[in-house]
Amino acid sequence: MIDGYLEKNLKLRRNEAAKLHQDYVQDYGLAIGGLVRYHHIDPMEFNSQVDDALPLESIIEPRPQLKKLFSDIDRKKVKLWLFTNAYKTHAQRVVKILEIDDFFDGLTYCDYSSVPFLCKPQKSMYLKAMREAGVQNMKDCFFVGK
Repeated sequence: MIDGYLEKNLKLRRNEAAKLHQDYVQDYGLAIGGLVRYHHIDPMEFNSQVDDALPLESIIEPRPQLKKLFSDIDRKKVKLWLFTNAYKTHAQRVVKILEIDDFFDGLTYCDYSSVPFLCKPQKSMYLKAMREAGVQNMKDCFFVGK
C-alpha cells in the first residue's frame, strides 16, 4: 500500500517507490517521516489512504495462542502497554481483530497530527511511552517487538 501511495502521489516507478520507502524507514523509523519532511505529505491523509485502507480483516485473524499468552500474565504485577509506530486507529484495529485489545492498559502511538511527530527509534518516543504509562525508570520496562 505504501509503495502504491508513493507511486501515485509522488509519480514514481514501482522500484523507485520501494527504494524511497525503505530509505525513509531506515532514516526515520517510518516512511511517513521522510514523506512529511521532504514531500509535505499530509500525514492524516496518508494514514487514511494507507494504514486505515488496509483490509486487515482479510490479512490477520485472532490467534488463540496469543490471547492465551496475554491471559496468563499476572496483571497485578505487570502493566501491559501497547507501543507502536502506527497511528492510533491502525493500532486499535489490529488489536481488536486479534481479540487482545482488552489486555492493554494504554496505548502510545505515533501521533501523525503532531508536528513534528515522534516515532521509534527516537529516544524521545520511548520517553513519551514511559511517561504515558506512568513509568519513571527505564529498568522497569520490557519492550517486545520486531
